[in-house]
Amino acid sequence: MKHLLQEDITLRMAAEEEMLIQFPLEELVFQTGNDDLISPSMINNQLLDHFDEILLPILSFSLIADLLALNEQRPLVRIILMALLKGKRVTALKAGGDPFSQYWKLNGMDKGPDFLKRKLNGQMAELKMLGIRLIDFNDKADYTAQQMKKTVISDDTVRFAYLNKLNHLTVPKGAIITPLARDTAKELKIEIIFH
Repeated sequence: MKHLLQEDITLRMAAEEEMLIQFPLEELVFQTGNDDLISPSMINNQLLDHFDEILLPILSFSLIADLLALNEQRPLVRIILMALLKGKRVTALKAGGDPFSQYWKLNGMDKGPDFLKRKLNGQMAELKMLGIRLIDFNDKADYTAQQMKKTVISDDTVRFAYLNKLNHLTVPKGAIITPLARDTAKELKIEIIFH
């Protein structure tokens, strides 16, 4: 985290309640060198649009299990899933969940049954399939803003909004709106708002 603060990026932290129980806020700020903290429960769709990437410095067993179970009741998991669905990059240090990492060997955690190691390794593969980029401590991750894919608003999108009794659609700036979608929105009196 301290290395990231030296990059030309804005870094905001979110810590789950359990983390703040283990590490009081003052300790977390001291350890990371960052005091820009936001509660995961405060992160909503609009705020998430301003994030380029999410970095998970700790992959706990429970976080991995909740991500793979799509447990959106856990605020951090909901944020990660929303970010992935919005096309945001999510990066995680794999040491916490990779049974074959040097971190596990250094901590004497490489002696468990092969079945358990294979299961944990399989979970790491599933995280990759969800779109989470897994890196090692020594990997140099690229944190430059990535070019996002354009959102396309089609006639079906407008009709879906109408069927759900919406009188407007909020779409990201730069979204592509098909001519038929514009005509349908005009016909159904649905305002298209760019944010």
